[in-house]
Amino acid sequence: MFRHLTPDERRALATRLAAHGITPEQFEQAKEQARAIGEALARTYGDIIGRPVTPAQFATDILGVEGAGRLLACTLRETTGRPDLYRDI
Repeated sequence: MFRHLTPDERRALATRLAAHGITPEQFEQAKEQARAIGEALARTYGDIIGRPVTPAQFATDILGVEGAGRLLACTLRETTGRPDLYRDI
């Protein structure tokens, strides 16, 4: 999952994902898809402004925490085939 999470936080995340019917494999697939999208967006943004931009810089400067979370929620919807998943986000 996320390396920066504590073991208790990882367990809590796994439990909450399972409560929504999301498998660890689906979550990893969604993370990879979100990462690829983020890299492409950062590359395009960097091309537009004329300097390299890392995905982390793009997420921080443009998407923000909420936007990055929405990107992951969108990829989870696509990965699981459940368009209603996390609609309240």
